[in-house]
Amino acid sequence: MNQQEQEKIRLIIVEKIKELELETEGLRESTKPQGLDSAIGRISRMDYINNKSINEAQIKKNENKLRGLNNWLGKLGTSDFGKCIRCGNEININRLLFLPESNHCINCASRR
Repeated sequence: MNQQEQEKIRLIIVEKIKELELETEGLRESTKPQGLDSAIGRISRMDYINNKSINEAQIKKNENKLRGLNNWLGKLGTSDFGKCIRCGNEININRLLFLPESNHCINCASRR
C-alpha cells in the first residue's frame, strides 16, 4: 500500500473516530439512570428500559470499532498496516475505505 493510500485511509479513520466518539457520548447520556420521581408513565418507563439496553449494546459495538480504528492508527506507516491478521495478505483498499475498522481480508472475513 503506497503512502497516498495510507494517508487517505488515515483521514477516514480519524473522521470515523470522531463520529463514533460523538455518537457514543450521546448514547451514554441516554443510558444514564432515570430517577423514580420523574413523571413518566409505566409504558414510557418500559420503553426507556428497552431503549437503554439497545443503546448499551450499541455502545459496546462502537467501543469495539474504536479499538479497531485506533489499532490501525498505531500501525500506520509500518509494514503491518493494511494486512489481514489471520493470513497476512494485504486487505483490499476499497474494503479499508468502506470499513476502516476491519482487520481481516474479505476471504478470511467470509470464513469466520
